[in-house]
Amino acid sequence: MNAVVGAVAASQGALAITADVADERVCAVCVTSSRPTHLSRLFIGRPAQEAPLLAERIFSLCGVSHRVVAARAIARARQEPICARRNRGEAIALIADGIGAALRSNMILALDGDAGRSDLDHIRAVGDLMSLLRDLCSATEARASERSENRKKTKALIRNIRALGVALYARGPQAERGPTSRFPFERLEKEFAAGDSFRVAPPDSLGDADDLEVMQRMRREGASFAAMPYLQGRAPETGAFARRWAQTDFSKGALAARLQARVIDITARFAELEDAERDPLASHALSPSSREGFATVETSRGRLYHWVRLAADGRIEDYRIVAPTEWNFHPSGPFVEALLGSAVSRGRAERGIAQLAGLFDPCVPFRVEVKEHRHA
Repeated sequence: MNAVVGAVAASQGALAITADVADERVCAVCVTSSRPTHLSRLFIGRPAQEAPLLAERIFSLCGVSHRVVAARAIARARQEPICARRNRGEAIALIADGIGAALRSNMILALDGDAGRSDLDHIRAVGDLMSLLRDLCSATEARASERSENRKKTKALIRNIRALGVALYARGPQAERGPTSRFPFERLEKEFAAGDSFRVAPPDSLGDADDLEVMQRMRREGASFAAMPYLQGRAPETGAFARRWAQTDFSKGALAARLQARVIDITARFAELEDAERDPLASHALSPSSREGFATVETSRGRLYHWVRLAADGRIEDYRIVAPTEWNFHPSGPFVEALLGSAVSRGRAERGIAQLAGLFDPCVPFRVEVKEHRHA
């Protein structure tokens, strides 16, 4: 299995974003993906108990999240209950994984360009925080025995993570000025406000009410739906902005609002770590038919879906996954909608579009190409 996973991990694909610009306005957008959506075929024929670890290794960027959702889908297919102890451990691991993913995305955004000393200070602090998050994920796995020392270690890690997180993302004395910063939010917000003309509006948020339809389409349409998911007449968005847009300030433009939503989301997740010690994991899991399981949770990048069907011998007969990137970067999805019609300057078009794409938080690399069309 390791050889298969290693080969897959080496090539996770990429997004190619091409924007056609005429008279300094985006008139057409093409998003193509080389992201392999057929990876779920690797599950077929394997014992069901291998699915969670295989998912974690294949989708290593958000591996813990994939492991948790896979485990819940398998449990439903087997009609197995999930005990409170396991539920708490998975909830903590899922939140820790989400914080880590968001921190990595913020670092990429913050260090795009010239990095000052404050950025370097932030790198060191984030490195410490990422190390604690990894330790916490490991501790939740060891905690399965629920020994006293494991519980104490988990609680101590959560306290330390929250303290360091608050220090990194604390808001200044005047809340409207945004977060104070060892992380350069103010520099980014000023840059965004100066050159931002992208569309900003309340998103069509993908949520709990959509789960049943998504599950039905996964079962019925298979790989084609996983590669290009859709809901008729809609352009659903998922992720931090879809969750937190109502708490953001649209007056500074789309980029600043999306950055603010991400910061609000990260801050909320630090608090959720302590709540996860007491409350069950918010996830939807059900069995639509005999030997079938479906599960979904909210990850940092958005809603993640797994569906599985088992054979009579307990091996995996079919497996499908729909990830957040496929919703947000659908050819007629929310990223394209936000970009179409936007005014962009010749010197800044590529950078601005790349920043917008980064704030939609794809789980694969992307490249941006701008083509200018001039009137004859």
